[in-house]
Amino acid sequence: MWSIQALVVHLLLLGSILSIYFQSTILSDLEPLSTLRELGLEPPADRLVVFVVDGLRAQSVLADHCSAVPDLRELFVEQALVGISRACPPTVTRPGHIAIFGGFNEDPAATLTWNPSTFDSVFNRSRNAIGWMQAEVAKVFTHLPTGGAPLRFETFARSDISDRLRLDQWTFDKVRNFMTNEQNVQPLRDATSVIFFVYLADIDLAEHVHMPNSLNFREKLNYTQRGIRQTYELFESVFNDSRTAYLMTADYGISLHGGGGERGVETPFILWGAGVKRSAPNPGQNFTAGENGPILPLYQLEQIQLAPLMSALIGLPPPMNNMALMPLGFLNTSVQYELQVLHLNAMQLLAQARILIKRHEDGILYLLLPKFESLGSAEIENYPQIIKYLVAKEQYEEALKVSHKIAKLAQECMEYYHGYYHLPLLVATTASYLVWFYLLLVRLARESNHPKSERKGYLTWTTLMMCLGGLVLLELMILQRVPHLTAFYLLLPFGILILALAERPCQDRDLMCQFPVLHLVGIVMPGVLLILMAFHNSHIGLLYLPIVCLNNRRAFFRPSLKLIFWLALVFLLSGILLVKQSASLHFITDTIGVYIGNSHVVYFSMILSIIRPLILGHQHSTRVWIVNMAALLVTAYGIYQWDADQPVCTYVYAACWSYLLFAFLSIPYSGTKDLRRRLELIIFNMLTVHIMLTTSIGSLFVQIMVTEFVLGLELYEESFSYANLKDAIANQQQNNQGLEESRNESPNNPLEHVRQSYRYAALILLYLYISFFGTGHWFFNFTFKPMTSRLFFPQFHLHMLVAFILLKIFIPSIIVMSSIYALVSFGRKNVRSIFICLFLMNDAMSLYFCYFVINRGSLEKVRESLDRLLVSHVFIILLLVCSWIAKGFLANTKKDKPTPRAPVQAVTNNANLAQDSQA
Repeated sequence: MWSIQALVVHLLLLGSILSIYFQSTILSDLEPLSTLRELGLEPPADRLVVFVVDGLRAQSVLADHCSAVPDLRELFVEQALVGISRACPPTVTRPGHIAIFGGFNEDPAATLTWNPSTFDSVFNRSRNAIGWMQAEVAKVFTHLPTGGAPLRFETFARSDISDRLRLDQWTFDKVRNFMTNEQNVQPLRDATSVIFFVYLADIDLAEHVHMPNSLNFREKLNYTQRGIRQTYELFESVFNDSRTAYLMTADYGISLHGGGGERGVETPFILWGAGVKRSAPNPGQNFTAGENGPILPLYQLEQIQLAPLMSALIGLPPPMNNMALMPLGFLNTSVQYELQVLHLNAMQLLAQARILIKRHEDGILYLLLPKFESLGSAEIENYPQIIKYLVAKEQYEEALKVSHKIAKLAQECMEYYHGYYHLPLLVATTASYLVWFYLLLVRLARESNHPKSERKGYLTWTTLMMCLGGLVLLELMILQRVPHLTAFYLLLPFGILILALAERPCQDRDLMCQFPVLHLVGIVMPGVLLILMAFHNSHIGLLYLPIVCLNNRRAFFRPSLKLIFWLALVFLLSGILLVKQSASLHFITDTIGVYIGNSHVVYFSMILSIIRPLILGHQHSTRVWIVNMAALLVTAYGIYQWDADQPVCTYVYAACWSYLLFAFLSIPYSGTKDLRRRLELIIFNMLTVHIMLTTSIGSLFVQIMVTEFVLGLELYEESFSYANLKDAIANQQQNNQGLEESRNESPNNPLEHVRQSYRYAALILLYLYISFFGTGHWFFNFTFKPMTSRLFFPQFHLHMLVAFILLKIFIPSIIVMSSIYALVSFGRKNVRSIFICLFLMNDAMSLYFCYFVINRGSLEKVRESLDRLLVSHVFIILLLVCSWIAKGFLANTKKDKPTPRAPVQAVTNNANLAQDSQA
């Protein structure tokens, strides 16, 4: 029951943190505003053509006086506005298109899913949206409600086009075929608010293949910009009514996918055609178009501002979820039209702010709680009347200022209320962690006390008072109409505290505070090392050697061949870890990378997995030898086929799946009752499965690590038994008691119990980290390698791939726990205490990480932050699952039984007994 409780608490703590940083900010129940035509104003353009060049930097357009875009440069000089639109990281395709056409930066909740919640876009507002693009880009919009008319998007997949740098040619050809077909064009001649979306993908690919300053890249850019110019001329010749506006921009500037560098967020925009003013106010800086060309203004916009600007050109209201403020001075229209456009923009922003304010003001206690003072329901209601009054007085400039000011206040108001519960949730989450620590320490104190005292249970005054306090707080949140999920996590500390109070012992022995220094060292030191490892992973190789040597320090006083062999393995593992982590030793990895990166090292691992049990004297039945050797032969043949680019045979898949089932099911039903022999079978089977999942040196590393761990465990137990024996001999004349009683004193000692619990918990965490390095993954930058499941699936299956990767990673932990349970009596009898210490160590790290979650910006940083959060919560749960598997493997074995105490005869010669004990 305690493990299920721990599982639930960790999932709730994870959910609490995710609710702080990854709640959706997209509002629903919004109503679209009237179009400009419905308000009696004629927009300056009937149609808009948008060219989005994937991955085009602003610098690539402006460099060398725009020499890379000569055809577009003529437009600069003649009629276009040129500027830089700043994208918001992460610099990948989907967020860029959402910003351009939706008017908001991608929702943080989208980090956990492929697409954000349902949102409105420029395409939804238009009744005629036509486009040519890649299928992945179309999926961003085609799953959304279309506003009454279907999106006419023609798509392609990269696999459909043989030459990877001919995607733009496909797009230009499709546009030309469409525009030269009179049947397609005729219905559009009299249509209004038409949007043409032309997506150009070659620049992104070219910058990956060639350097941005290379000749090949400039040639590709020249081809694309010439195609844009020709397409513009095609539209002009087809419609020829001066009612078409044009925008060329980019979703992001390629530097590093998902990054947030300066060049990556600076994208160009070129705006020209109907309704575009020749010059706009306050450009900020200039650029030169040509060697001896004119000096032109270079404007600055946020990428999301393009959505309301495009909407204004063709007479549409901004998208309902738009968060941007339309830039003034870009429209070649009357001041009345520009005022009406800005007014619609302000009303659209105020509609979102009104929903958030209403949610707050609907609560009975809202007068007692903080609120956004600068904007309230009264100001929102009065705003239309103020604008109407100013327009009647023909004070258009003043009306523009009022609209601009209240729109800015609406933006600030939305930001305030979207983060309204951030701090309370963070405080509640911190309190939940601290109370959880208290619960674990109380439980550990009870576990270390022999005999274990009874728990107080739930029927006490303190628990009843906590329940009453939680109910009062719940009632207050219901009255305030706090969102249900937020209210649940705000109440979470009360629930965990009730569990902790019920866990207290009945007897008034404050065992939890008996060993404060031990608890502090046992929790904080591993937690600090784990946190440091998340940012500087190079020290694990340096720490591994002294930690394991210090752990087995007693063994050095009794030199043996086993000790020498164990030390050799320790130094070998330390060397591998240092070489893998140290940047100064990369010349070694570069030299041997060719040899350790191919399948030959896997074949060697297979041979070693057979030789290893023979050297160590493991005893397996003939059936086990035959099945494992056959599985390894089939694995070798499957890897050979994979490396030769041949399809892996079906019988290889069948054999690997069959062995996977055999490896797990045969262990508990093997008939072997001896703990050591059962452990040897576990190691043999699990290492064979690991070889099936490995791709290079990972399996070899794990075999070395497992051998070292088991030998180290045996050395520790032998040295511990020897130390106990010496103590028994020294104290035998004073205490006329038996040796068995002396050896059984430590479990009854609370201090020794807690110390041993922390020790084995630290060992499990240490070897988990070491196995991560050895299997080619980093704990806080999780990598998915599709080759892991190459012998189990002919095709890519994401969910099964994740399952196999996790299996490969946690096989070493299953072996480590099985070894502790099989070889160490304390470990077998005190699993709960060990895992309580594991939770304390791991959760101290998790609490630290919950303060530094990044939900916006560079995709790499967001991913890294999310990895730390998920790994620190999910993997401790998976370690618990590994413990269940290990105990299942060791079921039905001969465990320790209490030896009946017999009187011990007096020993007259202690020296002889000491010699016998050393024999």
